Amino acid sequence: MEISIIQGLLIGLVAALTAIEGDFLGESKFREPLVTGFLVGLILGDPVQGTIIGGQLQLIWMGATGIGLSAQLDIGCGGTIGAAFALMTGSGVEVAVALGLPVSILMQSLNVLKMTALSGLMHKADSYARQGNTKAMARVHWSGFFIDLVEYTLPTFVAVYLGSSVVEGLVNSLPQWVLNGMSAVSVLLPALGFAMLMQILITPKLIPFFVFGFALAAYTDLGMLAITLIAVSIALVMYQLLSNQQSAVASKVDDEEDL
Repeated sequence: MEISIIQGLLIGLVAALTAIEGDFLGESKFREPLVTGFLVGLILGDPVQGTIIGGQLQLIWMGATGIGLSAQLDIGCGGTIGAAFALMTGSGVEVAVALGLPVSILMQSLNVLKMTALSGLMHKADSYARQGNTKAMARVHWSGFFIDLVEYTLPTFVAVYLGSSVVEGLVNSLPQWVLNGMSAVSVLLPALGFAMLMQILITPKLIPFFVFGFALAAYTDLGMLAITLIAVSIALVMYQLLSNQQSAVASKVDDEEDL
């Protein structure tokens, strides 16, 4: 699938949006693969398939969380390029994973180098702040915007516009056993992502709820929406019980203080 220059630039801007949204637009979650997959699909004329691929990538990267000093994968750019190539080659999520994961690691490494190289700008901003030079501070702030814009738009445009035929030929030349292997990995990675997420969030008190939800999903004919509604209902009941318990404790403490 050949794309136009405009489509390539728009996909590059989607990648740039994933980088600047946290700093300039608030935490809008434009970097999530589900969102970037839809936007890329909209640009390439297939928003439904783009959303499906983005949703599958979302499952894979749900557990990719930066903890402490560890660097988080750049899921915004990786998801954008992965979804773009999957749509352009007419392939599935296995191609998106095969291309998106290395891009995520590479862009995160480039970001670390960028932040290290530009750390001197922070000292300039501090100096301008001491002088009360707000215009110079604004210039330093907006320079980060334009640096991110170029850093993400240009490589993404070059990759998707000039590399589409190369990548398509590479995918078509892969033997079937390699494609089968990537497909199997793409099925296993969502489970790995959930496992990583559970490792961060799970506590002994939450294990019964996890087992209950798993049993509903595995051994009943309930759909995901029905299970979600049950989970929300349980959460609201637990919240009300805990709130009432805290209110009773606070009331008892007040009564004791009055005595």
